[in-house]
Amino acid sequence: MNLIDRSAMSIAKAIRNNYADAASEKVLFYSLSLLINTSLAIAATLIICTFTGRLPEAVITIFSFLFLRYLSGGAHLSSSLGCCIFSLTILTSLAHIDYAYFHTGLILNILSFIIFLIKAPEGLENISRIDPKNYLYLKIICLIFIGSNFYFQSSLLSAVFFAQSVTLTKPGYFLFKLMERRWYNETENGKSS
Repeated sequence: MNLIDRSAMSIAKAIRNNYADAASEKVLFYSLSLLINTSLAIAATLIICTFTGRLPEAVITIFSFLFLRYLSGGAHLSSSLGCCIFSLTILTSLAHIDYAYFHTGLILNILSFIIFLIKAPEGLENISRIDPKNYLYLKIICLIFIGSNFYFQSSLLSAVFFAQSVTLTKPGYFLFKLMERRWYNETENGKSS
């Protein structure tokens, strides 16, 4: 059990011991590990980007990526520490991307729009309480958000949209499974040595 999971578990146990009406320990643990994971990734991204002079880009990246992620789902890592490290890496890297919108950004925006049109939302049934009958509305909101970048022409947003769109695809799911397997193997090997 990693640091994030241990912290979430100890807080969940404390809540459960002090508040009899609280949710189950398992539900509290899941919610707290998600909260700690997200908070750490966001805080670390903001700190790093403050030192590199990319704080405005970091704020835009965090808001845009998490907004789309919430509405569209996508591949997830089951390890909270792996997810935190991956999120930190993606958010910080995206905040530092700088290229001309034409042609690369436009192509990424078009690809993102098409992928979202076909695939979004993906995998929300196990991680969200959103009713599946509302999935069409989620798709429409995502498409409007991505489509707005054809007007704003932000290379940063096109990179964020494309990164999230990849998590909706089969290659994205394969990549996440590969990372999860590698992460698991490395932690298991680290324990045994």
